[in-house]
Amino acid sequence: MSLHLISVHHAEHGLAAVEAVSPAVPGLATRLVDDAAVRGAVVLATCNRVEVYVDADASAPQILDRVRRAVAAGLPQAHDVPLTVLTNGDALHHLFDVGAGLDSMVVGEREIAGQLRRALKAAHRDGTANGLLTETIEQALRTSRKVAHLTQLATTGRSVVAVGLDMIPRDWSATHVLLVGTGAYAGAVVAALSGRGAHDVAVFSSSGRAASFVASHPGTHVAERSLEEAVAEADVVLTCRGLGRPILTLDLLAHATADREAPLAILDLAISRDVAPEAGSLPGVHLIDLPTIQRHTPDASRHEVGRARTLVDEGVRDLVTRLKGREMDPAVVALRDTVNAMVSDEIDRLPQGRPVTGEEAAHALRRLAARLVHVPSVRARKAAQEGRADEYLTALSELWGIEPQLRSVLGNDEVAAASEGDIDVLVPPDTLECDTCPITGLRLSDLGARPRLEAM
Repeated sequence: MSLHLISVHHAEHGLAAVEAVSPAVPGLATRLVDDAAVRGAVVLATCNRVEVYVDADASAPQILDRVRRAVAAGLPQAHDVPLTVLTNGDALHHLFDVGAGLDSMVVGEREIAGQLRRALKAAHRDGTANGLLTETIEQALRTSRKVAHLTQLATTGRSVVAVGLDMIPRDWSATHVLLVGTGAYAGAVVAALSGRGAHDVAVFSSSGRAASFVASHPGTHVAERSLEEAVAEADVVLTCRGLGRPILTLDLLAHATADREAPLAILDLAISRDVAPEAGSLPGVHLIDLPTIQRHTPDASRHEVGRARTLVDEGVRDLVTRLKGREMDPAVVALRDTVNAMVSDEIDRLPQGRPVTGEEAAHALRRLAARLVHVPSVRARKAAQEGRADEYLTALSELWGIEPQLRSVLGNDEVAAASEGDIDVLVPPDTLECDTCPITGLRLSDLGARPRLEAM
């Protein structure tokens, strides 16, 4: 298992770079898992980041190249996309920081946890999530909830939406709001407006989904007029479509505000702008976009951030401990398969078509016990002959809890080591019946007559 993170991030590459790569997000994970080296992929796309989490049998440079090609395949035209790569421990810590809101534009915001949860759900729906990514993200979300409950970072409702709304001081209970867009982020916008007392929120959707959105969001209603007329009637316009092109063009806004006396506040929350950036120059239009919000985000308490990072570190350690335990899964499976094969072989030796006698059952169990201890017994002798008795005893204690007391032979005088041929006699199937246990000196045949020749 190897975890890679390839990202475009607002703090490192700028919001323009995030906006440029956003059109490639649909289908990105599916394009990646088509590669045989990629076991799973989850894509987290928000207003200030596009992050691809990949579980793959490949080096970081190889995964970077695959992601770059998958991104390029989803862009309408060639674009030199800046990408950052983190691997394993660094990728884990970053993911947990993201889930806890510590890597957000507004530190401590809770919206990102919901976005991460939806990203994992989408990956499961598309068949791109695997066990490692699922367990990792679910642990990050559990840690996120601990941060929310045990720190004060989220108690003030910190979020990108909250900061944007704070930049529009007004009596929201008396404000007519137009919401353009009905995507996943629109629900968070309505919740933030409701928390401020807004109850007159008209919803416009060019895709016709306004009615279904309104039905599940109290305090909203469908904007019955055209978009231009709806803008003209609104006191505040909020947009969160992010479909790659502005829906509020300069011409539309110029016509909608031509006869206005009151100023119009527009909050563009889409990473791919919904509002033409030149609209801010129109008379009476106050445009707030993500770069503006970024410049006005408040600093979080250093103490609370420190407490949150401690919780994040604990969450990462817990996950790593569990994942390390999984490294032994193949050994456990091999052990179980070996024992089950021996059991099946002894069952096949039992008489068929009539009840098994007690003597026959006892014989089968003694044979099974002898087979189970034969290899460890031969290995014990080999370890002693090679001067590795302590190593063997440590393993015996770890596996079985057995701690025998050894007796020295010839005062532990050093003797020449036995040749490899003398000690490497480990259960050849054809000689199992005649091999003797190095301790008891018994052969399997000594345990009773065999019904037929044993096959390993």
